Amino acid sequence: MRTAKKESYHHGDLRSALVALALERVRKGGAESFSLREAARDAGVTSGAAYKHFADKDQLLAAVAAEALALLAHRSQKATSGLKGKERLHASAMAYIDFAAAEPRLFRLAFSRFGSDDQTQKDGIPSAFAQLRFAVTELQTDPGKPADPDALALAWAVAHGIASLISDGMWKKNDPRVAAALRLSFKGIAPQK
Repeated sequence: MRTAKKESYHHGDLRSALVALALERVRKGGAESFSLREAARDAGVTSGAAYKHFADKDQLLAAVAAEALALLAHRSQKATSGLKGKERLHASAMAYIDFAAAEPRLFRLAFSRFGSDDQTQKDGIPSAFAQLRFAVTELQTDPGKPADPDALALAWAVAHGIASLISDGMWKKNDPRVAAALRLSFKGIAPQK
């Protein structure tokens, strides 16, 4: 009896497909909600094919975290486009907050051990942190100097802290404490006139 030879499956861009599938799984159920084998199955390939692109689930989650950071950078760029001064700083912080409210599981993954502290540009778009740094620098008396590290630390801690409270379900995006925290914190960053 002759058995039919199994045809091998060729995926156009399996790595990207696996990342996209994992991103959706993280959105729906969190980073714990699937395995690399399940992602491979959903992509219609063997787990062996998936392991050619990712050594383990951690590597796949790191790729998803990088995608989440890119989504945040895009959101930040869109939010700050055409703005200057305090408005840019506020919009940059709100981009973190809006992203955490809209994508809490992706936000948590992006800023977990799987995320990267790489603050470079992706697809020509500066990271959200780089955009926040630019907003802080723009408010300095001499915007030609590097961002004041204390002012930048305060801006990031406030934006990220509020976003974390929202992604963890402690606060809602429209909580009055959000506006109060931004207003009081950023008062110390923006020069008083």
